[in-house]
Amino acid sequence: MNTTQYEPGRGHPVAPAQWTGWLSPLSFVAYITWAAIGFAAVDFAKLHSGAVPEWAGLACLFGMLALFVWRSLRESSVDCRGARWNSVLQGVLVVAAERLLMEGQVTVLLVIVAAQLVLLMPIRWAVLVMLAFNAAVALRWIESGWSPLQALFNLVPLLGFQAFATFTGYYAGMSERGRDHLAQVNAELLATQRLLEESARSGERLKLSRELHDVAGHKLTALKLNLARLQRDPALAAREEITTSAQLADELLGDIRAVVSALRLHDGLELDSALRALARPIAGTRIEVDIDPGLRVDSVAQAEALLRCAQEAITNALRHGRAGLIQLRCSRADDGLLLEVRNDGEAPKRIEFGNGLTGMRERLHSIGGRLEVETSAARGLCLRAWLPELSA
Repeated sequence: MNTTQYEPGRGHPVAPAQWTGWLSPLSFVAYITWAAIGFAAVDFAKLHSGAVPEWAGLACLFGMLALFVWRSLRESSVDCRGARWNSVLQGVLVVAAERLLMEGQVTVLLVIVAAQLVLLMPIRWAVLVMLAFNAAVALRWIESGWSPLQALFNLVPLLGFQAFATFTGYYAGMSERGRDHLAQVNAELLATQRLLEESARSGERLKLSRELHDVAGHKLTALKLNLARLQRDPALAAREEITTSAQLADELLGDIRAVVSALRLHDGLELDSALRALARPIAGTRIEVDIDPGLRVDSVAQAEALLRCAQEAITNALRHGRAGLIQLRCSRADDGLLLEVRNDGEAPKRIEFGNGLTGMRERLHSIGGRLEVETSAARGLCLRAWLPELSA
């Protein structure tokens, strides 16, 4: 089996890659911001005296940092649901630290939370969550004796920074999604182009093999019969030219039959280049392609059916499953051809055949194939497409 891995970038395709990895540039910016706020907000004299609120506030700050680093190390943008709760918990810890330390600058750390949330949930939900965090902070300030106007006055600049981070991340995410969509469309066009090129080559091979067999082979056979008649003539039987011509005709007919047999060995369409073209440009997700060497299908309809199934499976894994790993395998199985596409994304609790899966099933059934979709015990989804009558 020929196996190829494509890993243009890690992380979820919806989230810009700059948040991926604990050593990324924006992660370093977050660390510096956290350190500056932490040193400014914590009263070391109170820590030395053993003040419980001060130690609890410090613990909240370290907890927020630990969650941020843990998310980066695990590249949780692939696991969108886990990353979402991780980021929300970071915000809760920031609010708790502010309420314990009563230092307004701690709220600046919500900028880091806002930049993460907007990449992990719809913007309206991210805005609502951030408003809830800020409302909790403002309420604490009012409880401590600040007037509502004073609390609002101090909160407005912080809201501005958070809004800037939120919308910067939002438009960065839109740009990333646009690039991913264009890359995917380009992949589909390249795969179709490879299929058309292979179809044209297959047609030319078939036409050439038939011409050689039907035209050249027929005329050489006629030539051999005429030479055989001449050899039966007593006046010509002993001539060396007749014998040599008959021998050359026999050798040439054998050569043509060998060429036709070699061309026939390559009947059908090769899927390798088309499937690899479909998988290659997907950024942000690791894709493994494993195809039996020399794998061919009998017709354009079969090749197109498998190509469209792979295309739909990859699209669903990225769009709905938020997969970080997609494994595409194509091999001979059960007197036919089996295409298997697995992903490690979020598996639906119930598999519903929408337009995409229904179209795949109908396309396969029309040429005698079948479609199976199942979820794994842990996470992810597996799609299997089977077609009969694989070329030898």
